[in-house]
Amino acid sequence: MIIKKFEHSFEDFGQDIIKKLNILGEYLIFTYEIIRHIFSRKLKLKHVFSQMTKIGVNSFPITAVTLLFVGMVFSNQVTHEFTKIGAGKIIGGIVGFAIWRELGPLFAGVVVAARVGAAISTEIGAMKVTEQIDALRSMAINPIVFLYVPRFLSLIFMMPLLIIFANFIGFIAGLGIYTTLYNGNPVAYIASAANMLTPLDIYGGVLYKGPIFGFIIGSFSLYIGSKTGNGAVGIGRSATMSVVSCLIVLFIVNFFLSYLIF
Repeated sequence: MIIKKFEHSFEDFGQDIIKKLNILGEYLIFTYEIIRHIFSRKLKLKHVFSQMTKIGVNSFPITAVTLLFVGMVFSNQVTHEFTKIGAGKIIGGIVGFAIWRELGPLFAGVVVAARVGAAISTEIGAMKVTEQIDALRSMAINPIVFLYVPRFLSLIFMMPLLIIFANFIGFIAGLGIYTTLYNGNPVAYIASAANMLTPLDIYGGVLYKGPIFGFIIGSFSLYIGSKTGNGAVGIGRSATMSVVSCLIVLFIVNFFLSYLIF
């Protein structure tokens, strides 16, 4: 009896592994098809620019608010503790390290994953459930070129710009807390950051993390949206799954990128 239960559990475990591997294979093939169609002559740049405005420009306000308070909180904590040990002169560099290397790119990715990733999965999922994607195919319109590639490219292009904006807002917010609440010298704050930060610290998160984060959010949200089923319930489930999946992968990838880059 015990042996049969063990065999049944082992069989379920094996089937679960096979199912997850099949999903991984489908995701890789799906992503390959998107990348392959990037160079299609049928791709219209106006669709890409439209998505860049919709996805990127409209994300600036929420990114600004998020990094404003992230920079303020971090600067407040660092300044409060470092002034106790007489290390106030390096606060600008410490805040710069944290914002430009980690907090700016990561929180920008979180904002985009929550706002844009869910929206893409919901939009594509709704089109899938209402058979609009099938209608495009019936009219000889490739949905990969018409729907997926513009959203995928816009995320890759706009994420570095959002990260630059987030870094700037977070760093200036830290300066504001340092000078107003603790009467710090703004020149010392900026000089500390200029002396401690290297060019890699400045562009590492922008040029490396930005496109990779955009790739992750775009590919995951589009894939999950394309697999939507079961009507309205399936659309809501896809939106939730998209955000959760993107956030988990972003945090994991961010660790390895930080280790390799810095």
